[in-house]
Amino acid sequence: MRYYTKTLQLLIILLVFTFGCNLKQKENQAIQFGNEENYIVIADTIINDVVVKNPNQDEWTDICLRNLDKKMLVDEIFKSVYSGKLIPHEFFNNEVLSIDDIKALEDDPDFNRDLIAKVQFEEAWYFDPESQKMIKKVHSIMLAYEIYNSLGEIRGYKPAFKVYLK
Repeated sequence: MRYYTKTLQLLIILLVFTFGCNLKQKENQAIQFGNEENYIVIADTIINDVVVKNPNQDEWTDICLRNLDKKMLVDEIFKSVYSGKLIPHEFFNNEVLSIDDIKALEDDPDFNRDLIAKVQFEEAWYFDPESQKMIKKVHSIMLAYEIYNSLGEIRGYKPAFKVYLK
């Protein structure tokens, strides 16, 4: 019994030491962005949904979206996909989609680029405590479009595809 107690204590000490060292490394990690300011990693990956089409025509959403050129964002992503600069992926299983898959999406009567209403960003957040600046770097973008029920009301959003940025 005493052997097991000492073994358990040693295992706990090793786990604490191992995880403690890993936390310390992550805590001190700094990134440089073009100049000598050091940014610490606040979130190496965080998923952020952004509504980019006002579903209810409420004033607050209008204010939030007032400087967004959604058409340009959507068209540029599609243009980059069609030119091969960005590779589209199926959202749920991350399989690569072909250009024919994207054309089929655009031919679907339930889809229209104007229906793109939500964008999901997978991003990293960095903060420089010295300069009090924050930088976000986007890893991927997913476009989602509105789907409707039989009464013509928005039922939710369906992912069109996801692209990983370089």
